[in-house]
Amino acid sequence: MPQTMEQFFPQLFGATTLLVTLGSFLLILVLARLKVPLAAAMAAGAVAIGLLLASSPADILRAAKATLKDPTTIGLLVITFIQLSLSETLTAAGKLGEMVESVRVVLRRPAITMAAMPAIIGLLPMPGGAIFSAPMVQTAAGGRLENPGTMSAINYWFRHIWEHWWPMYPGVILAMTLTGSDFATFATFQSPMGLMMVVSGLVIFIGTHGDLHRGGPRPPPGAWLRMLKATAPIWLILIVWIPLALFIEYVLVRRLNVSLDKTFAKFAPLSLGLLASLFWSVRTGGLGWRGLGKTLTRTSIYKMVLLVLCVMFFQQMIKATQAAPKIGQELAAMNCPVIAVVAILPFIAGLVMGLAVGFVGASFPIILPLSAGLAGGHSLIPYVALAYAFGHLGQMMSPVHVCHVVSNQFFKTSYGPVYRKILPPALLTAAMTTGYFLLLRYCLH
Repeated sequence: MPQTMEQFFPQLFGATTLLVTLGSFLLILVLARLKVPLAAAMAAGAVAIGLLLASSPADILRAAKATLKDPTTIGLLVITFIQLSLSETLTAAGKLGEMVESVRVVLRRPAITMAAMPAIIGLLPMPGGAIFSAPMVQTAAGGRLENPGTMSAINYWFRHIWEHWWPMYPGVILAMTLTGSDFATFATFQSPMGLMMVVSGLVIFIGTHGDLHRGGPRPPPGAWLRMLKATAPIWLILIVWIPLALFIEYVLVRRLNVSLDKTFAKFAPLSLGLLASLFWSVRTGGLGWRGLGKTLTRTSIYKMVLLVLCVMFFQQMIKATQAAPKIGQELAAMNCPVIAVVAILPFIAGLVMGLAVGFVGASFPIILPLSAGLAGGHSLIPYVALAYAFGHLGQMMSPVHVCHVVSNQFFKTSYGPVYRKILPPALLTAAMTTGYFLLLRYCLH
């Protein structure tokens, strides 16, 4: 008896893993539109992928079990829980409003503050970090922006302007490793694409409330110092996280040859940084431990944790069904132009996985040899820039990108209004990236 849908429809399913995967995305979007809880919609999409591409229903159960046991999932859930607790604590203590107001005084325009806050948080490679910056965007808007889809789009878009080159992101580290690039070279050619995202992102503000663009008075003396003090919870995360991460990597692992679990080494420093910021905020915010305990009873925290778990289940199912490499094989079988594959494959991998390290790991081993053939002995830098940029756009458009999911959940908006806002800057970024690729190829040949 046939075990899979592919055996029932060999001609259809033999080359349509991409269509099945995109169909699961459509299912998620439709269910979300019908007001089905997003966690349930994500789980339904994962089950649909499993039923159509897995060898048996038992594979779905194995993937669910693997998700619960996966160290990365556990680390992500811990970080999400601490992030949400910190955000709720800052809000309850009035520190969040103080933080945003101090930045607004220095930057003078609410619209700039709305973009700056997620950008600042974006320096911290926190999985799902958009949930941390979301209340800051809402506070910066000050009730003058009624469209939650626009606020979610601003939060989501500007949260990711650093991810092309900032060395704290795993996707950047993996790309440098696979391409054999040093950081100086990689950052030099990749950082302009972050600037392109900033410029393109300004399109999101078209049609927003005029008050958001009105400049305030010049900052009074000491405004910068007050801003640094008010934003101390953010900088404290960096102060704890970065030295500890460097100590683990370069002292314990490389010099002393201490064997540490990679997931622990990745998540522990960031978790401790977030905990330090949380305890600092409790002590200085006047809430006390009783106030923290009350904060931790809020159901919104646990609903978001469940949602993140369902997102990771979807991604686990993508891995279990080997959807990404199958899609790459399908594109090759379609005889797509090689340069198109260099851009399209990372884009689809980003769309499917919603992770930078995912699209780099899935697509770069395929597109790098293809790029070498196109380069003909010249620099691969233009092709790496093109591939990474389109992969990043793919993950930005992905409905399973954790930041996309949690940002929409916070602002209580569906995907449609957010996509309508981020599609124009995404297209503009794609056009600018293509021009940048052509310029690099001309200059480096």
